[in-house]
Amino acid sequence: TPPSLTEAMAAPYWTTPEEVTAAQQFALELWQPARAAFEAALSKTTDADRQARLHLMIGLCAEKAGDFDKAMEHLMFAHDHLPLLADYTAFHAASAAYFARKPVVAQTLAATVAPESIVGYDAEMLIGDVLRDAGDWAAVAAHYEGYLQRRPCGPRRSEARFRVAEAMEHNAKPPADAVALYRKIAIEDPLSSWATRAHNRVVALATTHRLPLATLEQRTASEDITRARQLFDAMRNPESEAAYDAALRDPKISPADRCDAAYNKAQSRFKARDRRGASTMFDDAEAACKVASNIDLQIKSAYQAGRSYAFIGDHDIAIKRYQAAQAIDPKHSYADDALLREAEEWTSLGAGAQVEATLSALPTRFPTGDNIAEAMWRLGWRAWREQRYDDAIKWWAKQVELVPRDDNYYGEGEPQYWLGRAYAAKKQPKQAIASWQAAIRIAPAAYYALLALNRLRETDAKAYAAMVAEISTAPKGFDPKAPAFTFQPRPEWRTPGFARAMELLRLGLGVPAERELKKLGLTAPGDKKRVDDPDQMEKLWAMAFLYDRAGRHATSIWPTRWHILDYRTQWPIGANRARWLIAYPRGYWELLTRHAALNKVPIAIQIAIVREESGFEPLTESYANAIGLTQMIPSTAKDYAKGTGIDPTRENLRDPEKNVTIGSRFLGALYKTWDGFMLLVPPSYNAGPAGVRKMLRARGTWDADEFVEGIVDDQARNYTKRVLGSYFTYTWLYDREVPVMPNTIPKALLPKP
Repeated sequence: TPPSLTEAMAAPYWTTPEEVTAAQQFALELWQPARAAFEAALSKTTDADRQARLHLMIGLCAEKAGDFDKAMEHLMFAHDHLPLLADYTAFHAASAAYFARKPVVAQTLAATVAPESIVGYDAEMLIGDVLRDAGDWAAVAAHYEGYLQRRPCGPRRSEARFRVAEAMEHNAKPPADAVALYRKIAIEDPLSSWATRAHNRVVALATTHRLPLATLEQRTASEDITRARQLFDAMRNPESEAAYDAALRDPKISPADRCDAAYNKAQSRFKARDRRGASTMFDDAEAACKVASNIDLQIKSAYQAGRSYAFIGDHDIAIKRYQAAQAIDPKHSYADDALLREAEEWTSLGAGAQVEATLSALPTRFPTGDNIAEAMWRLGWRAWREQRYDDAIKWWAKQVELVPRDDNYYGEGEPQYWLGRAYAAKKQPKQAIASWQAAIRIAPAAYYALLALNRLRETDAKAYAAMVAEISTAPKGFDPKAPAFTFQPRPEWRTPGFARAMELLRLGLGVPAERELKKLGLTAPGDKKRVDDPDQMEKLWAMAFLYDRAGRHATSIWPTRWHILDYRTQWPIGANRARWLIAYPRGYWELLTRHAALNKVPIAIQIAIVREESGFEPLTESYANAIGLTQMIPSTAKDYAKGTGIDPTRENLRDPEKNVTIGSRFLGALYKTWDGFMLLVPPSYNAGPAGVRKMLRARGTWDADEFVEGIVDDQARNYTKRVLGSYFTYTWLYDREVPVMPNTIPKALLPKP
């Protein structure tokens, strides 16, 4: 019978002070201090298994630091004593041997690695390097051609192609054969260093053989599109637009390729924030895609044209484009989004009747769309702002009827909470309390539950106390001594790959561990869509459980944010509390607690910021160059590093201690700026205090909950809800407290006229 999972399967091996320090330094890619600490640990143990594992870690550190002779020595010891990791240790020992100029040893070791291993392709490429160094070009060609046949879409494909072409040159093959391979690299992998080298070889071949370079580098429309896609995905917008434009100039371009190129050319311009230029490009794309009968891109072109015209204030044209997107195929996923956008344009034109007619039609016109709740919410919000409370109640009640529970983090409990506010405005406290109780029950530990609990506390102390007791009481029959998790036995748990994954995980080698698990289908999806299949959900909980026990919170929390949301339907009581503890761990707790106290901010908001900004991954970097646990951007880091003695370099911001030193000072300054009024802290962290002051000038006299709903930018508004929700979750989960959230923004915080 396949075994069940246990905590011990993923428990880290490293327990002594030296080992813990070494593992921390290793995770931060600080190889020399990690090596020194692992060596100190090795000198103190006589346990044979522990010695073998320490030799492995020392060898990896030495390899990364360039001390290849010592690396080979330690890695060979590990290879001889850790048979479970034979492929992994063989490859790394081979790599160290290669760079230590011991090619025979390198090739011999690399040849023992199983091709299907997670390091199989690296071992094959290493053997190719040995053959190249020996000048055996016939063998080089055969080796890399074999690699490409076995792994046609595998990793390091550009490098393998380059080596085959290089061998062709040495083997006196026709230059056209080598040129063809070099061109493929430049087309399919244009931003790699191999593309630059391939281009240089094409130039050299053209010179040597007197070939027309312009002809050799001429691309077809299809090739330009392939190249453009790579540039587009890498956010190289001007270059991708130029590549798509080149494809469109090809007189032989097919209708399908013309549609593709026209749409993505417009997308490149849109991403570059030239909305005016993008608007007419999307019009051209819609026409091209209609000719090509590409309904998907025709709809997306019309929709994006609407967005472009909306940005530049051409609301009438935007409405027509959105209406076109709805009409082409009402079953398309963009159709209900287009209707929602159309309503926004009617709002901009001040056409209230059209707004209501448009939004109210969404459930009927698009009954399977994912914007039903949002449409009803907007109708209710519009009525609320106009003090039409009966209409607000009507639309929010309709929202609850159509979507009883919205599991989007920014919508959990939203209509229930606002129904309470509407009833309170009508002086109907009994109905208001019932609605807030509904919000609390349906949105455990979420943003709107926090607001509802505060309104309940302000309105009826007895009802508040009863509700707190309700959400604090474990269900009947709960046995606190019983295991929090019981996973069904699975064949996967007995596989060698799973055993290797657990061994790597316990060593702190999370990346290769995840690669082993991926081969078994035991990793989270790459998207952000909820998983409903019970079997897949249990697998994801199993992986979250193991990564959590291994202390790899960046990996353990990911599926709990997007894929496995079942735990969020119940408060963290009874057996369900264990799931919440995985989703909201105390990562970097000592570090964050220390700096929160130093900067006089509640620890719950400090850790909430870290969870939502970086997911506890200290080396993460965003597209906006925000770095580390607190996601400091260079300009902010420079300001708040003053007086710390820390140079806010990229390297230093990847260090948790230095990053939190700076980031916590920024958070403390915001908390002080707003005199502890917590609701203004998250939007200030996201949009800057100047941005929030601008919001306060426009809407500072609104109630605090209204102020958040009134944040114009979707990203900043939803970020605020997300962080405040996490702030409440941490406060409740670990301290059983409901933070006080007054609903009046203090006048002292409003900017002076």
